[in-house]
Amino acid sequence: MVKLSIITINYNNNVGLIKTIESIINQTWQEFEYIIIDGGSTDGSLETIAKYKDHIDYYVSEKDNGVYDAMNKGINIAKGSYINFMNSGDFYFDNTILEAIHEKLDLKVGVAYGNSFYFNEEGYDRVEKTPSELSFSHFFTSGINHQASFIKRDLFFKYFMYNTEYKICADWEFFLYAICKRNEPYLHLNKTICYYDFSGISANPANLNTYYQEREEILRKYFPLFYDDYIFFDKNYDRRIRKLFQIQKNKILWRTVKIFITIFLLILPKEKKQNKI
Repeated sequence: MVKLSIITINYNNNVGLIKTIESIINQTWQEFEYIIIDGGSTDGSLETIAKYKDHIDYYVSEKDNGVYDAMNKGINIAKGSYINFMNSGDFYFDNTILEAIHEKLDLKVGVAYGNSFYFNEEGYDRVEKTPSELSFSHFFTSGINHQASFIKRDLFFKYFMYNTEYKICADWEFFLYAICKRNEPYLHLNKTICYYDFSGISANPANLNTYYQEREEILRKYFPLFYDDYIFFDKNYDRRIRKLFQIQKNKILWRTVKIFITIFLLILPKEKKQNKI
């Protein structure tokens, strides 16, 4: 069985597609299946696919119902135990990434993930480091890049495929559900896996409203009793309180803080007790 399927989704992004294909075919470890799902491009992308066809195991160019519909097509076609989505415009951090991590894809984990280097045409760039220990609070404010993730293919059939009703957050929904709801084992690869083109639909400020609406709908769907409590906690747990937890690590500073808190409590007016009925 193929260990890894790499899937590239493309629509009229020929320049980005060339970068992505060359990054994939130049990997020093090549025991993977490569699939391209094109949405019916008219910008020269098909000529590019034809040029590199000897390196592509399967490709199709046809109209689809958006990015997540195209990703689902790739999942259904893929034969690999794990799937990595490296969409047009994104590319691996260097040519040895797959060689460095492929042995860790041993079916013991549902999701293996690493860090991403964000960039866009305006010159924005930074390394997005994903924590080694994931939590609900991480997903509440952030997530995992699918470009930097290797997902066990069976999970899509065990749970669900990407929800095509969502424009931005279907991959986030999948990670949230699999990891936070179903406790699928995960592994942090502790490497920068990819360059992520931060100029797509999810990064466009005009789509922020859609982004937050989809996230709220997903959170309420899977964590309805926790959602309102977490909103309250997040609003009241401000930066100064967060700093207190950091101070706890320093015994001398923490003793000093406790002294001031004790003094403050002594001068604070006592809360009136309510009469019991």
